[in-house]
Amino acid sequence: MKSALTVSLLAVSALFAASTLAAPAPRHAGLKTLDGATPLIIGHRGLPGLYPEEVIEGYKAAIAAGTDSLELDLMSSSDGVLFACHNVFLSDTTDVAEHPEFASRKTSRMVDGVQTGPEWYISDFTAAELKTLRVKQPVAARSKQYDGKYPMATLQEIFDLLKEARAANPGRNLTVYPETKNPIYQRLLGVPLEEKLLAMLIKEGWNRPDAPVFTQSFEPESLKMMRRLGLKTRAVQLIDGDGMDYKTGKMTYESPDNAKPFSWQQHGDPRTFASMVTPEGLKEIRTYADGIGPWKFYILPPQGVDADGNAVKTLDQAHNQPATSLVADAHKAGLFVHPYTFRNEPGRLTKTYAGDPKAEYMAYFDAGVDGVFTDFSGTARTALTEWLAKQKKR
Repeated sequence: MKSALTVSLLAVSALFAASTLAAPAPRHAGLKTLDGATPLIIGHRGLPGLYPEEVIEGYKAAIAAGTDSLELDLMSSSDGVLFACHNVFLSDTTDVAEHPEFASRKTSRMVDGVQTGPEWYISDFTAAELKTLRVKQPVAARSKQYDGKYPMATLQEIFDLLKEARAANPGRNLTVYPETKNPIYQRLLGVPLEEKLLAMLIKEGWNRPDAPVFTQSFEPESLKMMRRLGLKTRAVQLIDGDGMDYKTGKMTYESPDNAKPFSWQQHGDPRTFASMVTPEGLKEIRTYADGIGPWKFYILPPQGVDADGNAVKTLDQAHNQPATSLVADAHKAGLFVHPYTFRNEPGRLTKTYAGDPKAEYMAYFDAGVDGVFTDFSGTARTALTEWLAKQKKR
């Protein structure tokens, strides 16, 4: 008898095959990607434009919508089970506050140099306890129709989904894209991520350069540690920033947790993430990683001033500046580029795109990126298909 997961995946496979987006496009001559391959559609936390983040149903929907990769954040339960969860706390994405049995777990904690809480922290719950929670949509403007319907997903469940999805879609090179999240904080708590993740990859037979895996982190020490432990998958250094100064069009680095990796804070390193996007920084990254995942504004920075010469207040009032050299510099260093995060909401788009999210994807494809992290895989796939059709006509 087929499992419920297999039956569901067969339905997903049929839905995808029936669409006009039946498979990722092949390589195209003349593309500015690192190796000439078609850019990847990376399903950021599943399909959070519609479903709650990082639930199995959202990942299934992302596959049906045309994603190439299942992206997730890794957090550990108190008993060492790896879960897909973006934050170290639970209240924004789960119904933990509605569980009176967990009321006493609410506390405050220092996380990567930042005081947080009072909150319910995932590391204070066993895997069995976490499975009693139900996930909800954290973005106010998005659909709440699936709130309370699905449990948190473990990394193993996502691995199992990937294996069955690959079997059901042999013509597609589906991958998984796990991120070690707050890895130093979790190690200090006694629930380290790196050894567990590597052991699971080895168990699946996926610890090799051509495995269907991208391992990512904002923390370079986490990636370097995994390399020392024997990680052989593709690795991606994520690159953050605090915000944008719309008057100058420059990235800002005011908030400690967004300005630099926590290991740099610990060691008094004066650098910020800005150093990573220099030719020298990229060369250093290439010693332990295969690609970078920069905040997209490192590539097309937004800028805007009002009639009085003051900075505009919101992103949708700003215009794109010309593309920086980051993509070309990264490619020169041998690194692929997967910027984050693309979203459909008009307030998430610069004025340059006139409210059309597909126009944003196309601008980044024009810039030569190798993939995009997206909350809306269907929009990204449509944009890529239309963009590739235009390339053929050139």
